[in-house]
Amino acid sequence: MNMTPNNIIGITEYGAAQKVPGSNILLRIGNKYYLIDIGSHYNNRLDKEPLPFDARTIDCLTESHGHGDHMGLSLKLLKSGFKGRTFATYCTADLTLLQNNQAVKSVFVYNKMVKGKKIPGTNQWIPFKKIEYNDADVKGFMNTFESYDKSHLGFPYNVPIKLSEDAEIMFLEAGHIPGSAQILLTINKDGRKIKILNAVDLGRTDYNITDHPIADIPIVRSPDTKLPKDIDYVVIEATYGDRTHKPLADSLGTLEEAIKDAYKQKGKLIIPAFSIMRTQMLEYFFFKFNELGRLPKDFMVYLSSPSAVDVNKMILEHPEDMDTNARKDFKNKLKNPFNFEKLIIHNKWTETDEIARSASALSSAIIASSGMCDYGRIVSVLENTISDPKNIILLTGYVSPGTRGYLLQNKEKKIPFPDGLVDLKADVRKMGGMSGHADCKEMLAHLKHIKDPAKREQFKGIFIKHGEKEACYALKRELIKAGYDVASIHVMERGKEYAL
Repeated sequence: MNMTPNNIIGITEYGAAQKVPGSNILLRIGNKYYLIDIGSHYNNRLDKEPLPFDARTIDCLTESHGHGDHMGLSLKLLKSGFKGRTFATYCTADLTLLQNNQAVKSVFVYNKMVKGKKIPGTNQWIPFKKIEYNDADVKGFMNTFESYDKSHLGFPYNVPIKLSEDAEIMFLEAGHIPGSAQILLTINKDGRKIKILNAVDLGRTDYNITDHPIADIPIVRSPDTKLPKDIDYVVIEATYGDRTHKPLADSLGTLEEAIKDAYKQKGKLIIPAFSIMRTQMLEYFFFKFNELGRLPKDFMVYLSSPSAVDVNKMILEHPEDMDTNARKDFKNKLKNPFNFEKLIIHNKWTETDEIARSASALSSAIIASSGMCDYGRIVSVLENTISDPKNIILLTGYVSPGTRGYLLQNKEKKIPFPDGLVDLKADVRKMGGMSGHADCKEMLAHLKHIKDPAKREQFKGIFIKHGEKEACYALKRELIKAGYDVASIHVMERGKEYAL
């Protein structure tokens, strides 16, 4: 078929190509443009660059879920001229509002924190962050959301949603965080019918894989496996494309061992955690340990993350996104994973600061955001605790190169903070099986469920993104080994359009 600008169908990744953060897929269908995700990069410089496409030309934005690396530049999209419509699940719409409100507020909090402080070793004041967005911008972006009914912004799963005369989407459970979705896109253009599945940030699968136990990740359901066999193209992630996760039982063992060691050393267990899902998983684990009598009698858990508390409330408002076990555990409103006697919520930062600085002989855990350790309350917690060898820092997932979490993971001797370099003497450990992302084997199992090369079934195209370069190419090698056609497998390059 002759491809002209009016009938060409192309896909371009502008952010998470051979790296994890910044998902921005632009789908071109003739002269219309559809965006899947508008994520931030965990890098201030990159996030301040102009968008690599004209926001005024975008007809629709579809959000896969409410993590910042998939929706964090939504206010920038609006300010850049976006006048299209936004589609997401119910819970993702709620999380977008929460995340954007937090983004606006955090600038004011940061400027208050650095006021009157100088850059270490100089006479220069630490510069304030520029205030780029306000509450009116948040409201303006939320006004772009479409809704299934008038009661709530967003859409349920498994409902066809018409984007245009050429395109239709459906949200399928992704099992990553509450509200996360695989996006099934059906295109009918000039007699061509194409189905594309965006399975990025796919949760842990429930397939039976030999010698590879699958984690029962708490709260969320498993990814939807009732997928049409006639999917032509898939977009997949390689966050863990070069490895397999340890069983969740191993990670729980790591957590319990860290609790016991911190208690024995009369130290503190410091856990940096994202406010969306990772913190909730930790609350769940501590709740279960407490129920089973596996927490020391006087060991307390302090949660210092206002946004995580907001997410807790949001999860409780969406029981349709919970798995069966979670529905049972949250039935008791007076005692559940978000509300039990050893869990203390810190609404004020001064409460956490006092615990972090305390020389008390009583051991405790402090959970604070964020997981990358670059922003939020965890920064001050770490600054006041990493020099004490009695303390344990427990990382709970992926940390991006260039972040403070990455430096901690690599056990650098000195860690930079706003007030200067701090010696790292605390023990740094990591829970390896706690991820909400499918690993290499799980991703392969998900693809084989749709098209299995052993049955002579092939996709027209497999697009790999959302992973560091080495992980992307490692996953490509595994796909080839599994029998997928090498010509159909593409490690996406930033800004390159792939014709479909």
